[in-house]
Amino acid sequence: MTAMRWQIQTSHIPKNLDELKEILLANRNISESDDFFSPPDPFTITAEEIGCNKKQLQSALDRFFVALEKKQDIVIFGDYDADGICASAVLWHVLTTLKATVRPFIPQREVHGYGLSIPALEEIITEKKPDLIITVDNGIVAHEAVDFARENNVDIIITDHHQPEEKAKKEHLPKANAVVHTTALCGTTVAWMFAREIIAAHKKTGPAGVQKNAERILKDTLDLCGIATVADQVPLLGYNRGFATAGIAALQKSARPGIRALCAQANIDQAAITSDSIGFGIAPRINAMGRLAHGLDALRLLCTGNFTKATEYAQVLGNKNDQRKDMTAEMFAHAMQQAKLQAEEHVLIVGSAEYHEGIIGLIAGRLSERFSKPAIVVSFGKTVAKASARSVIGVNIVEFIREVQADLLAVGGHPMAAGFGLAMDNFEKVQKKLFELGRETIGSELLTPGLEIDCEIPWQLVTEKLVTLQEAFAPFGSANPRPVFILTCEVQSTKRIGAEGKHLKLFLGESDETGMTNSLEALAWNRGEWAESLEEGQKVRVAVKVELNTWQGRSKVQLVIRDMQNPEEAP
Repeated sequence: MTAMRWQIQTSHIPKNLDELKEILLANRNISESDDFFSPPDPFTITAEEIGCNKKQLQSALDRFFVALEKKQDIVIFGDYDADGICASAVLWHVLTTLKATVRPFIPQREVHGYGLSIPALEEIITEKKPDLIITVDNGIVAHEAVDFARENNVDIIITDHHQPEEKAKKEHLPKANAVVHTTALCGTTVAWMFAREIIAAHKKTGPAGVQKNAERILKDTLDLCGIATVADQVPLLGYNRGFATAGIAALQKSARPGIRALCAQANIDQAAITSDSIGFGIAPRINAMGRLAHGLDALRLLCTGNFTKATEYAQVLGNKNDQRKDMTAEMFAHAMQQAKLQAEEHVLIVGSAEYHEGIIGLIAGRLSERFSKPAIVVSFGKTVAKASARSVIGVNIVEFIREVQADLLAVGGHPMAAGFGLAMDNFEKVQKKLFELGRETIGSELLTPGLEIDCEIPWQLVTEKLVTLQEAFAPFGSANPRPVFILTCEVQSTKRIGAEGKHLKLFLGESDETGMTNSLEALAWNRGEWAESLEEGQKVRVAVKVELNTWQGRSKVQLVIRDMQNPEEAP
């Protein structure tokens, strides 16, 4: 019934919720001393704690205050994903409140490429004539672009969180005026920390009224930090957990017109926003603009103070997201045909001139999830190809790709996601090299599809109190997933639901010592075919998430099935 390998993190079956809590903490490598349930307040996190170079940070502050005092023109150079858009909004809000002369710039994927690039700089220098450019969520590998800017008398401050290049096992940084960098946060929260340091330094000399407004604005931009921290899938532990917790709380109460309009458009209850609301509702709409159009409209949505304008922008984002869904489905079906021909490879590499550059990352993610392999999807141009990669746990994809860096035009990213460009003439050469590298360095054990499960639990623990315990672990995301449990129970009834019976609704239960049967509703998404092999009274082991389903004021515990086994299949 299952093709997945269950990775059960402990064989201990808890007898009560206190034991279960200890198991969940241990599975996440968390001790009570880590203050997991009292995450750090972003206002108390120091730059040194997150690994920012103190000298570089001071250089960045010094250069900014020269620009502020002399009323120099500043450009905030952002990125077109949710992290880059939110980072641009954070810095724009704070710097304009300090009366800086500042304008944002969001590159267009198909015009400027990714990150701080020479084509983008040529446009900025010609049209905006800035004295200073501050990057957010990019720039850490933009060596040539930084040199180009300095040669044209434009100073650069880089704020970024991506992996820098290494030479002789040392970080190789661009020759900017200053580099504010850490890999401990997302791009937006790096920008937020820089803005906080600017405000702290400004407090010593700036007007009190401006200072008070800037501090308020900084607090108000925590909602954007919440979106970006979840959207960029950084580990939701430690400092990131602090930003996510504070950010989600700010989102739930945000008066920002763009947030309210976006929630209305996505049918999200703003007061009940969770990490899931961000990951599946808010972030995809922001990302859709950068994928298929211009991320500047997403930035305008987050920065406008006009509710009418915000509603108009939110509708644009919603429409573009619908278009993105349709294109993704079509491209994924095509990519699957190529991927199936690479069954013996340890990394998938597919490409087509029909693949939209803005969608390839999504396709790579789907392929990686479907085949449990790193996946690279390439959009062919006339002379240049653009590629996006997604990985599996245990394979640092950006370092993997850098093994063939000499054959590429540019590469950057994270251990789990990366992007690169290459000349079309080099595609087959690079593909062959990466296939060989994959077979040599990626062990088969890393490519086995698995489902990580916290533990098996007895039926009597599945109550609303269990849901309450789980929610203390929220927000959920990277490195802190929503718990998954094993239940052994019997099938009481099944019913196929949804279009063409695509999904399955079951009632599962267990009889107690009195003969009374306790039952719960369970849903198995995209598993309608299971109904053919299930019978009433059949014993099964299910891997489930436990949720609380609230409808018309009434709440009940509900199971969401991730996978199912017959008891005899269990290891």
